[in-house]
Amino acid sequence: MIVLVPPGRARPGVTIPLDDDESHHLRVRRAEPGETVQLRDGAGLDGVGLLDVSGRAWSVRVTEAAIRPPRPVLTLAVGTGDRERFLWLVEKAAELGVSRVVPIETERTSGVASRLRPAHIEKLARRALEATKQSGAHWGPEIESPAPFAEFIATARPGSLWLADGAGATPAVREGEITVLIGPEGGFTTPERSAAIAAGWTPVSLGPNVLRFETAAIAAAAHVGIERGRRT
Repeated sequence: MIVLVPPGRARPGVTIPLDDDESHHLRVRRAEPGETVQLRDGAGLDGVGLLDVSGRAWSVRVTEAAIRPPRPVLTLAVGTGDRERFLWLVEKAAELGVSRVVPIETERTSGVASRLRPAHIEKLARRALEATKQSGAHWGPEIESPAPFAEFIATARPGSLWLADGAGATPAVREGEITVLIGPEGGFTTPERSAAIAAGWTPVSLGPNVLRFETAAIAAAAHVGIERGRRT
């Protein structure tokens, strides 16, 4: 069984109180005091601990704690479409080993009533952490606050800069960081696309069909993950 603990708290011999969600999960799973569990914190922790309970409050005593090195950075920057579909995107991104998800405010998302907003970021982060736990991954994705399109593309970034675009070629996965910029429903406007290319973003194709924003994001993450996996 995997248990989530707060980042940076786990050291051998330390007892960590578990939050309400983790305590509820342990009750549902009929966990027992003294049971050995794996520990994760979404920030590299690879740990082991022993459960304890007092009333309805659970805690874990850490017996082993190590930090796994972070994976190569993959950032998905995605137009702030429908928040429920964005939640699904974040969950799958965590399972696929994405490092960072950045919601992007674009011309076509400004009038969408159901769009993702800054108030939803905390819920996104929690969903990402839960998916990290479920998958057994050591690192979870960082969920950033929504960024304006023009501001995001103008910021200098290391590594490969991909612009998801049907007119592009199949992307080659090179060493180093990768950032994928994905438009909202309906895609980027012509001025936005031109501005991104002028700022150094390379159009890449994620397949022959038109993809919804969440499908395009997962296609990009899966492609990068597979290609990187072939090198290990």
